[in-house]
Amino acid sequence: MNLKYPLIATFSLLLLGCDNTNYEKSLQNALSRQDNQALCYFLPNKQNLLPADIFFDKPTEILDLFVELKFLETSNIKANFIDKNNTIEIEGVRYKLTEEGKQYFIDNKGAFCFGSIIVDKINDTYNIKINYVYTVKNGKWIDYNYHYTNIPNWAKDKRLQQYYNHTISLNNEVLLDARATYYSSDGSFDTGIKKNKVITFKD
Repeated sequence: MNLKYPLIATFSLLLLGCDNTNYEKSLQNALSRQDNQALCYFLPNKQNLLPADIFFDKPTEILDLFVELKFLETSNIKANFIDKNNTIEIEGVRYKLTEEGKQYFIDNKGAFCFGSIIVDKINDTYNIKINYVYTVKNGKWIDYNYHYTNIPNWAKDKRLQQYYNHTISLNNEVLLDARATYYSSDGSFDTGIKKNKVITFKD
């Protein structure tokens, strides 16, 4: 189990007590509003704005893998490169999304994303005081279990393991733990799940 506790650098939290209030529905709504594409395979920097034009034999192994998965397709391109006042024609490759790739690619993340988060159970809630610069507001810590669902088969392709680390299991039946922070003043949540840390590049 992976316990995740949100770090709020500009706040200090004072534990007051606990109650049995059920926040399951509102927490689920918050998770769904934030992004129903819960897990992402991010593309490398400068290759994550599609279509992507690659020149000078730069490494493209990850892009090529998504070509094999039929999420990207390639075409040969040419461009003029100026070197010391000389114009040289260079060749490159353009990677662009296929129709299938468009179903999963999130532009503002530069990633292929998938899956949903389901809240299984609220375990405990704790009243807290959140200290801002000039005021103190009420809130809660909410400890809960959740799992991932709607994981497509392609996301489990073993070839992805060459390039990506998984800090969680893609098994739908595995329960995970998290701690959310609820802000009473506006009814918002920090869900305690850092989605961009779940699947990362291998060193």
